[in-house]
Amino acid sequence: MIKRQISLLICLLLSLLTLSAQRYNVGEVPNLVNSDNKSYHFGFILGLNTLDFNPYQSGEILEDGKIWYGEDINFEVGFSIGIISDLRLAEHLDMRFCPVLYFGERTLRFVDKDGNERDGGVVTVKSNLISLPLLFKIRGQRARNVRPYFLGGFAGTIAVGRDKEAPIMLKTTDYGPEIGFGFDIYLPYFKLCPEFKAFFGLSDVINRDRPDIANVEDLKFSGGESGGKGVFSKLTSRIFAISFNFE
Repeated sequence: MIKRQISLLICLLLSLLTLSAQRYNVGEVPNLVNSDNKSYHFGFILGLNTLDFNPYQSGEILEDGKIWYGEDINFEVGFSIGIISDLRLAEHLDMRFCPVLYFGERTLRFVDKDGNERDGGVVTVKSNLISLPLLFKIRGQRARNVRPYFLGGFAGTIAVGRDKEAPIMLKTTDYGPEIGFGFDIYLPYFKLCPEFKAFFGLSDVINRDRPDIANVEDLKFSGGESGGKGVFSKLTSRIFAISFNFE
């Protein structure tokens, strides 16, 4: 409930900032004319995100003699905060290091081939992540007080606050490419940058070594009981984020 209220508050705040910023785009006098010539600058990030799994089904017959399938359900919106360190490399190219803390959760539903759900219902996976991306920012041509840009690079993530007794627990680290785009909006005193980013994890994020799991029956879902793959041969992570950068 608290997360939902915070997310709604952020949505309202960002909408008001966007509407306020639009009127500066039509002005005849450009704002912050020398801001893009600085060798480096800093800022902070405030935004919303949704965390997602990309499941690969194993099709294995598990210890109970059944084939189970798992799917990521529910569209949960979380919020995110971060900081920006930007180094100017050329007129249209910057390098950025932008650590972000993502708050969110994901929900997995397990069913057997007959459509029967796992005893205990769905599994909620706590998914608070620290993302450490190194990105290149390719800037387009400035038009009045707006300048488009594209992002591309590589990121590592660290899972924090994991539930060690849950049926599915994530590994501590992940890595993968990150891409995005946005707009620099030049206001009188700072840049406001609406931005969309997507992260696509490459590694299998399931922790299959689970000696401390609360319910031994749930080991079959992660593959820890028999040394097999369990329900998923591989489970990768994805992050989709909309943010406003203040620079």
